[in-house]
Amino acid sequence: MKVYIDTDTEGSACVVGEPSADGRQIGPFQFEYVRRRLPEEVTAAVEGARSAGATDIVVHDCGYLRGFAPAGTVLYYDELPRGIRIALGRVTLEEVVRDSGFDAAFLLGRHARAGVETGVLAHSFSTLGIDKLWLNGEEIGEIGIKALELGSLGIPIALLTADEDGVREAKELLGDIEVVATKKGYDYHGAISLHPADACDLIRKHAALALGRLDEFKPFHIDPPYELKILTSTEEGCEARIKRHPNSKRLGPCTLVKTTDNPLDIWGYPHRFSLNRPR
Repeated sequence: MKVYIDTDTEGSACVVGEPSADGRQIGPFQFEYVRRRLPEEVTAAVEGARSAGATDIVVHDCGYLRGFAPAGTVLYYDELPRGIRIALGRVTLEEVVRDSGFDAAFLLGRHARAGVETGVLAHSFSTLGIDKLWLNGEEIGEIGIKALELGSLGIPIALLTADEDGVREAKELLGDIEVVATKKGYDYHGAISLHPADACDLIRKHAALALGRLDEFKPFHIDPPYELKILTSTEEGCEARIKRHPNSKRLGPCTLVKTTDNPLDIWGYPHRFSLNRPR
């Protein structure tokens, strides 16, 4: 059994960040803590998956800590369990999973979409530049777009960990998948969290349960064509994103729309970005 594990940063237990001068993000105070926390939760997911029969596990570092760790280089890799494979740096989702026969995906450390008031560190791809996203007229965030990308490659999401708002968003889209709510948000930077060790215990448990229910999960799908509308925070940001997104046009000072028939191109440019380029 082959499992793909995607890791983000904001949805781990006891991670809330702090307000910063240049925007709403994790902030430097917790950067080092995040890098220690993530391997513990990834390890729990790996252990749970192995207990349920997983024999081949790829962990994909998809995190980003602005100004501290470039995209795809967040995890402390020597703290992860031996015997896994690790995708990091500029390798794309498609390059990692296409034709590899993965049976399931786990999304760890996820967060709610931009605009969710009680979502801890809630955003959609950019904490500084994007106010909202709509796909075919419906609000969407990173969880939905990631699910659609994986679904286009034939991979169902079996487990997701996030704050309560992220979990709710995932279940509304994906149905009765296995989830772990690591914390309850009260504000962008405020939550009541599980103890980190208790969160790991739940992740280990639900990773095993997820693989025991694989026949219940289907790859997420939305019929094409796709129209992604992006509301940016500034006019300059709108113009910059038009240049990054093929097949897009400006609808207003801070609004652009992109059309495509390929789920892998909905957000990507396509899926690659400079490690030094702000998101």
